[in-house]
Amino acid sequence: MIGEVKNIFNKDFDYGKLVNSTLDIKENSILIINNDSEERLNELILDAINKNVKNIITSKNCTLVDKKIIKVENYNKTFKNLLLKICQDFQTKNYFGITGTNGKTTTGFYLNQLIRNESIFIGTTEEQLFKNITNEEHLTTPKLFNILQLLNKKEYRDIMDVVIEVSSHALDQDRLQGILFKVSGFTNLSQDHFDYHKNIDNYFKSKLKLFTEDLSERFVYVESEWGNKVKSISKLPSFSIGTNSTNNLYIEKVTTQKNSFEVDFSLEGTKYDISVPLGGPLAYMNYLLALSMAYFSGDYKIDDLLEASNKIYNPHGRYEVYNLDTSDIIIDYAHTPESIKQSIAYTKDKYKNITVIFGAGGNRDKGKRLLMGNAVNDADKIIITNDNPRDENEEDIVKDLLEGVNLNKDVEVVLNRKEAIRKGIENLKNDSVLLILGKGHEKIQEFKNNTIQFSDQQVVKEIIEEIK
Repeated sequence: MIGEVKNIFNKDFDYGKLVNSTLDIKENSILIINNDSEERLNELILDAINKNVKNIITSKNCTLVDKKIIKVENYNKTFKNLLLKICQDFQTKNYFGITGTNGKTTTGFYLNQLIRNESIFIGTTEEQLFKNITNEEHLTTPKLFNILQLLNKKEYRDIMDVVIEVSSHALDQDRLQGILFKVSGFTNLSQDHFDYHKNIDNYFKSKLKLFTEDLSERFVYVESEWGNKVKSISKLPSFSIGTNSTNNLYIEKVTTQKNSFEVDFSLEGTKYDISVPLGGPLAYMNYLLALSMAYFSGDYKIDDLLEASNKIYNPHGRYEVYNLDTSDIIIDYAHTPESIKQSIAYTKDKYKNITVIFGAGGNRDKGKRLLMGNAVNDADKIIITNDNPRDENEEDIVKDLLEGVNLNKDVEVVLNRKEAIRKGIENLKNDSVLLILGKGHEKIQEFKNNTIQFSDQQVVKEIIEEIK
């Protein structure tokens, strides 16, 4: 059987023919597949045979007999070795990886704009920037097989730069083993995904995997408690950003406006000042991280990167501003206690009055809900609504959030998210702002046994059009 596998994957093999799902089968496809359920595996393989697949590589869980089926002794080892072989063929590309709790998408999106026009960004944003790729599994970081499948497509083969948003789940599950990042970036760390990681230490250990010789050549980090821990533990060459003059990029002064910022900084002894058309609580820091990652790669001149900064913009659903007369409506993906607090603090500084709409996802990290409720207390008005309730009771989620909310504030519960947004917009005053948090770019809303199409952007546009 091993010999048969080797015969298939000779030096002339087109990896574009290799698929990992029966949904992707085309002419001359070779399917590599397994399933813990013998019955389900047999169903999938029969489906593949009916679709006239060329060959099927699978495990001994399969009880079917067919000349197209090749059963291997150790499926996981065979699959892993195959991925490593494919990775070698793609290792001529420049891979950039970004991890952290908040700012991964934004930093990756900025980096993709700062470097070549022909680059790929693989992350959660749904905006098609240059050769941006999204994935149907809704994973922040797709499985390695899917990434390699995408890179093997004819239209992407000659593109040299690949920016990947790297989640803690992907790192914990070794989903990217085989890729070597030229430069990795660390944004920050705060409570998130404790439903999976259980505690901050496990969460950090997962993130830390990116900064090892197995996955990265060098890294850039923002000076902070957790950033400094990465620096102290990792053995890789590093580049630091911060307000201390000992950093490689020393931030001397930052001035923020509603939709832009100005920053004075020293980069390894040379002073620069620049105005960048980006708004958002950590836009300047995410921008400087992206800038530093490109610079630290050694492939880009700082003057070229600064020139490219003039036309940079935010990703879809990240501090996205809509105007209505003298007021604004802002959609932001902030969904952790830390990012919610930062988004409100940044916004409150620029308007007379701020209303916040937010909720919490069901079946996810219940421990952070009280902290999320506490994070909105600086708003003038608070509207609690549904995020993605999933299998949980909507009112139970609200109750958890209210544990942290100051009930002496102007607080209202409107479970229907569309109606909550409508109420927030209709009650806007002059020079005030409605900050809609949590879902950002998402196009669906998940309820128990039901998923509906829902976009904060679309709802806001419709209501503004009605009012006008």
